[in-house]
Amino acid sequence: MKEKDFWAAIDELEGCADEASVHELQELLLGEDDEDVASFQRHLERSLSALRRRAEETGISLGQAEACAVLAAGKNVYKRILKEPAKFRERKWDCEEALLLERAAPEVQGFLEHLPAPPVTSGWLDVRFGSDFTVPPVYEKSFEQLVDLIDESPEWSRWWAETRSPRLFVVLELMKSPELQEPPRLRRRHDIVEFSMNVDPQPVRRLRLPGKAKKADEVARHDLSVCLRKVAEELSLGTPPPLPGQAEE
Repeated sequence: MKEKDFWAAIDELEGCADEASVHELQELLLGEDDEDVASFQRHLERSLSALRRRAEETGISLGQAEACAVLAAGKNVYKRILKEPAKFRERKWDCEEALLLERAAPEVQGFLEHLPAPPVTSGWLDVRFGSDFTVPPVYEKSFEQLVDLIDESPEWSRWWAETRSPRLFVVLELMKSPELQEPPRLRRRHDIVEFSMNVDPQPVRRLRLPGKAKKADEVARHDLSVCLRKVAEELSLGTPPPLPGQAEE
């Protein structure tokens, strides 16, 4: 990540680092390569260190939260305070949540490290389930059939070709409770697009009973449709084609 890209990412904060703006920054970083996320953190640490060192040289007391608040204000403000630290006293800074900025990139890196390894597959679409997801066999089979049909569909291949990415790797996570639901996450990663999403556990758990193959097809189709529509929104693609065929009972 070049310096201009670092400051463009900082602009996502819109002048103030708080929970909402740092979340927006993290969403941006999730779309970057691993090295770019690490580079962002290096730029951040160097910038904060330079600002605090410069302030100390001129007799200005500048804490880490205050330095984060200055940096979150954007490149022009940061450069002005770096040149003349006394100007820091000319305005009131919102430092209450500014330290969240320091944790933005490390939290993204931690999330990425726990993603499953990219799959080895001949098609462009692969769906996997999170490590804590107990998958009823009929539900998993329905997904396997749907993925095979989509991989073989010229219409779906044309839709995905707009991304210029060889593969889409989807991870479905079981939603433990509505309060703990995580927002969908998408990022590009060299030769793959990764997307993770929570699914409602109740319809899935009911599929453990016998004779649920038809219902499993309905639930899998619903979950995959929601997932692919969200992918289309995130990547600004056209409307996904209808899901092909029907799973066997």
